[in-house]
Amino acid sequence: MSRFRRPDRRAGIAATEFALIAPVVLLLMLATADLAGSLGVQMRVDETASEIAEVVTQYQQIYAGDFPTLFSAAQQMAGSTPVTGTFGASIISGIVNLGDGPTIAWQQKSPGVNGFKSQFGSPGSTPTLPDTYSLPAGDSLIAVEIFTEATSWVLSVHFIGGPGNTVLGAYALFQPRSALLSQITAGNRP
Repeated sequence: MSRFRRPDRRAGIAATEFALIAPVVLLLMLATADLAGSLGVQMRVDETASEIAEVVTQYQQIYAGDFPTLFSAAQQMAGSTPVTGTFGASIISGIVNLGDGPTIAWQQKSPGVNGFKSQFGSPGSTPTLPDTYSLPAGDSLIAVEIFTEATSWVLSVHFIGGPGNTVLGAYALFQPRSALLSQITAGNRP
């Protein structure tokens, strides 16, 4: 006597459940990878701004010929993240307070800056400093801003500033250590 076995219905149900859940799991994995990539770029931009600001504040005098080297160093620190040229920008500003309030004494932008503007203002204007920061009279400040264009996936774009925002940026404000750095000396470093 032979027995006929019915097909196991549980295997069909499991396959259907997997087919329904797999796209959701895949979507979450992709969103997590994209968010992690965006956060990695943001950390790289933050670190680059801090490092360049620290280098500039160690100068006794800043020369016009120093800026190509500084912008090249910024790009090298940022690695594959573009912080100069068409898809990124590096902006270095010297802010001074000679007794009549802070003023942007000078500003240098990396070559090829398209559409990236300093959040502190333009040379000769009163800078827009963070709310909690006031520059004492007789002091100066170096502001380094680093921007890069980001291409994020639709699910993680809300974490980098919302829809339509494709720019990641960071700034660092450092006071020079031993010199005012209120002007740029023409030429190259001797």
